[in-house]
Amino acid sequence: TQYETVTTEEALDRWIAEARHQGFVAIDTETDCIDCIIAKLAGISLATQPNKACYIPVGHVGGDLYSDAPSQLSAGLVLGKLKPLLEDPAVLKIAHNLKYDWVMFAKAEIEVAPYDDTLVMSFDLDAGRSNHGLDELAQAHFEHECIAFKSVCGVGAKQISFDKVPLDVATEYPAEDADICLRLWQRLKPRLAEEGSTRVYEMVDRPLVATIGRMERRGVKVDRDYLARLSGNFATDIAALEQRVHEAAGGPFTIGSPQQLGQVLFDRMGLAGGRKGKSGQYSTDVNELERLAGEGVEVARLVLDWRQLSKLKSTYTDALQEQINPETGRVHTSYSLSGAQTGRLASTEPNLQNIPIRTE
Repeated sequence: TQYETVTTEEALDRWIAEARHQGFVAIDTETDCIDCIIAKLAGISLATQPNKACYIPVGHVGGDLYSDAPSQLSAGLVLGKLKPLLEDPAVLKIAHNLKYDWVMFAKAEIEVAPYDDTLVMSFDLDAGRSNHGLDELAQAHFEHECIAFKSVCGVGAKQISFDKVPLDVATEYPAEDADICLRLWQRLKPRLAEEGSTRVYEMVDRPLVATIGRMERRGVKVDRDYLARLSGNFATDIAALEQRVHEAAGGPFTIGSPQQLGQVLFDRMGLAGGRKGKSGQYSTDVNELERLAGEGVEVARLVLDWRQLSKLKSTYTDALQEQINPETGRVHTSYSLSGAQTGRLASTEPNLQNIPIRTE
């Protein structure tokens, strides 16, 4: 590979000049965590040709308390020099899942434009593909296995954030990402016109990348005090329901245990129609409980109510309070442009699209 670690102004200027000269450049950012709202920039990679890429470290630190930060350019200097390039209307910026990089640059008051996003291209061309990640597409299109993140940062208790990876090891990973992204763009871009996907890409999905980036950065305002009150109310109601379930079932048991619930319903209470799965346990899924509730079994109806309140409390009123960003006071969910085959947005971490709205 011809991957270079850029640690001097002269080298940085050379890469910027080359990108300007040819009118396009692939970009990628590396950070200290996956949450772009709170992440700090570790470095930026650029690719100008297949097999020709660089990594510009700006936020690497020592691997431990006793080691010094490596020699690198300051983030302010690098971003200051890159800003005119990243905002230049004559230079196309190419990235995979650009939304993440867009937010990282927006935090430095850089609005990346114009751009192409190879993840969105892949989705518009091959929506049926189960995964549009860069590693998967590199394997599918080039039979190439990308450097694994875990091989660079480790796994489990020994895993380190990317900003702690030594520069000689760190360079190959982001430079390869930019390189593969550029190669993907060269392969996917012509297919848009050939396969009739230009309109949806150019007029719908590509403009959405920056819009969704702004939405994620803005976040969703939530009322912590009201959520806390709801959690308290739910806790009281859940405790009361537990008491009623135990009374109706003829004794206490762990309601949240499908195994114990099944034994209570079909062994202790002798209800008909119990189905056992491969594990030998009775099924107590929502269909089974709704069937029993429809037959007038009070325990089943109460357990359904208990499950609903418990889900609301644990998944929403409790969890959303923990997801509030202390700096912004808002919840910053991640919206995926390729998470659903139908083309709708998908919301994760936290999922704000599954909140029940028809219940009291």
